[in-house]
Amino acid sequence: GHFSCAAVVNLTQEPDEDVPLQHLRAAEQHLAAVERWLRGEGSENSTAKAERLARELGLEGGGPEAPEAEEFLRVFPEQLGGEIFIRALTGSVKVRNFRHPGKIFISNSRLCFYSSVLGVEVTFAAKWAQIASLRLEENSDSHTYPVLVSFKDDVDFDGQAIKELDLRIFEFGDLGLLQKCVRYFVGADLFGAYEKSATVKSPEAKAPQTRLVRTASMISPDEVLKELSMWELERRTNLFKHHWKTPYWLHDGVAKMKWVAFEDNVYTRHPFISADANEARIAESETPPVETVEFLGQRRKCSWSTCPVDGETDELGWQYSTDFVVGNTGWLPYCGSVSFVRRRCWQPSFYTDAEEIGKIRDRAPTTILQNKAPSGAKTPIFEKLLGEISLDLLGASLEKDDWKDPDSLMSFYWQEMGASQLEISDWSDGESFVSVVKGKVRTIEMRTPVPPAPMCPKETRVQSTWHVVILPDKVLLESVTMSLDVPCGTNFNVIACDTFTVQGGKLKMLRTCGVEWLQSTWLKSMVEQNVPPQLTAVAERMSQVVTRWWDKVGSKLEQPVPEGGVAPAAATGCGRKSQDVHG
Repeated sequence: GHFSCAAVVNLTQEPDEDVPLQHLRAAEQHLAAVERWLRGEGSENSTAKAERLARELGLEGGGPEAPEAEEFLRVFPEQLGGEIFIRALTGSVKVRNFRHPGKIFISNSRLCFYSSVLGVEVTFAAKWAQIASLRLEENSDSHTYPVLVSFKDDVDFDGQAIKELDLRIFEFGDLGLLQKCVRYFVGADLFGAYEKSATVKSPEAKAPQTRLVRTASMISPDEVLKELSMWELERRTNLFKHHWKTPYWLHDGVAKMKWVAFEDNVYTRHPFISADANEARIAESETPPVETVEFLGQRRKCSWSTCPVDGETDELGWQYSTDFVVGNTGWLPYCGSVSFVRRRCWQPSFYTDAEEIGKIRDRAPTTILQNKAPSGAKTPIFEKLLGEISLDLLGASLEKDDWKDPDSLMSFYWQEMGASQLEISDWSDGESFVSVVKGKVRTIEMRTPVPPAPMCPKETRVQSTWHVVILPDKVLLESVTMSLDVPCGTNFNVIACDTFTVQGGKLKMLRTCGVEWLQSTWLKSMVEQNVPPQLTAVAERMSQVVTRWWDKVGSKLEQPVPEGGVAPAAATGCGRKSQDVHG
C-alpha cells in the first residue's frame, strides 16, 4: 500500500497551474483502482463493477440494462472478458469521401462504431489501449462536434488501414460523456478542448482498395440460383393499414423464421441456415442472414438481391396473397383488400476471389427503399406531370460535382428549402463499397428550417446521405435524412425517393417514402403519421423547383450535337423518350 499512499499524498499538494483539475481527478481514479487491486478488492462481480463505473463516471441511465446494450451485443457478439457496456452515442465517421452516420458504443474495454446506410454496413472496434488520444477540433463551420481519434498503430476500418479517425458527435451532452470516458479509460492530458495537434500530420498513404468480385464458376445457371434462393415472408398486422411483421400465427410453422426455402410448393428451412442458428435473431434480420456458405467444394462469400418482375411482383419484389399455404398460385403483384401475407425472393451472388465486375453491378440495389423496404414504401405519396423537360439534362444536373453551382438543380432546391451552412462531400461511386449499390452517393450536413410543430425548434441540424442513379429510362434521386434537433430525431431516418420518367412526352415525378427506425420511442406512431404529409408537401415544392430550374437554366443548356449537325430532340423535349413521342 506504500505506492498508492505516496501517490495520493502527492495529489494533495498544490497542483501545477498548467495541469487541468479534471486530469488530476482522472489520475486519482486510476490510483484508486490500483489501491483496490493492492488490497485484494479487484474481484468485483459484473453488477458491482457496472455500478461503480456509473458512479465514478457520473452517469445516470445507460449501463448493461439500457436498451442499447442489446443492440451492442447483437452487433458485437464477440465480447471481451469482463466487458461492460456503458452508453451509446449518435455520431458519424468519415472514411475516404463518405461520412457514415451511425452509433458510437462505449464499453469499459473499447470504443466501437456501427453504421448501416444504403445497405452498406460498417462495424469498427478499437480497445482503449490502442488509442493514443482523442482531441476536440475547431468546429465553427461544423454542425456537429468533430473529434480526431489518433491510434498508436494502424487499425483497419472498412478495408482501409488508418492511423486517425474523423469522428463527429451529434449532441453536446454526448460530447461531455465521451470526455469523461476518455479521461477515465485513456488517461490525462489527451483530450484538449478546441486544440489542434502541434505535430504536423503526414499525408496518409491511401491503402489499395480491396474488393470482392465474383468468380466464373458453375454457380451461374439460373436453375441453380433458383434452388438456392431465399424467401422473405411477412404477415399483415392490420387489415386497414399496410403494417407488416414476421409471421406470428401458430400455424405459420417454419414461416415464423421469416427467411425460408421454397421447394415443391412448401416452405422449408433453408439449407444455408444451420440447425443450431438463433431463430429469433434470424427473424429480426432485414436481409438474408447468410454471408458465407460451404458450397460446391469450397467456402464462398455471398451477397443477396431481390429480383422484381413486371406483372408478377411490385417494384420492391413483393407478392401478396391470403395465406402462405396456397403454394405457388394465387399470388398478386399488389396488396389487395384481403391480402394478409406477402413474400419476395432473394437470389444469391457467390464470390471467391475475382471475376468481371459487371454482374455485381447489375445485381446491385437501385434504391435504398429497395434494400430496406419500410412499411408503406411501395405506395406513392406524390405523382405529377411537370411539362416538357429533358430527362437527360435533369440527370446531368443531378450528377454535377458542385451542388452549390447557381445553375445546378440542387442549388435551386437549397434556396427553396432555406438550407444553410451546407457541407457537401465529394461523390463516392456506389461500387466502391463492399456492399455494392448502383449510382453515386454523397453525404451532406446542413441547417434547415423546421415546419411549425409542438416541441420543435425553428431550425435543425441535418445529417443526410444523397443517392443518384441514372438509368436508360429514369432518373432516381434519393435521400436519407436525420434531423438532430427535433424530438427523438436521432432515433430514425426519413427516406425519400423521387423517380423521374417520361410519360406522354412530359416529365413525370413520383415520390415514395419510408421511416427507418434506429431506436424505439414513444413518438413512433406520431412520427409515422406526420412524415408522409410533410414529405408530400416537400415533393410539391421540389416539382416547382424542377420547373423553375428548367425555365431559367435547363432549357438553355445544350446537349451534344451529333456529327450530322442536327440537334437531338431531347434538347427541347424529354430526352430519351422524345423519339417515341414524335415518331
